[in-house]
Amino acid sequence: MHNQDNLCARGEMTLSMPNVPPAATPERLDAIHNDFIPHPAQFPIRFRRPATLPWKTRPTPTTAGDVGLSIHTDKYVPAGTRLELEIPLRGITQRFNATVVMVREESEGFEIGLWFTSPDDASRARMVEKICYTECYLRARAETTN
Repeated sequence: MHNQDNLCARGEMTLSMPNVPPAATPERLDAIHNDFIPHPAQFPIRFRRPATLPWKTRPTPTTAGDVGLSIHTDKYVPAGTRLELEIPLRGITQRFNATVVMVREESEGFEIGLWFTSPDDASRARMVEKICYTECYLRARAETTN
């Protein structure tokens, strides 16, 4: 063992480097976006903090589900804030409860990442977002054909 150390120190034995992962690129750093569905900017969304009375506050529920939602807003909303979301869809307002888990400052406001507080909200939100994207696509298609 002692002889091998001496050989390495004198450079007589070639050393092989382990497989080093490539340097982190912005795409790899944005891997968090894989779990967030970006809400289309053309589709309305409203959010507000839930109205709670000081003596009726409960601990913040843990986030659940397997999907989140990212939205763009002009207002700064700190991470950890509970929000009630409203998305009007075909005459019915869909309501969800979520917690802000990501805040990113952009040139024109903030991008916030929301994680739903229940698996039911997460699965419903996934379907609502698919409908939102379909509606946006149909509107754009109708505008190009006219």
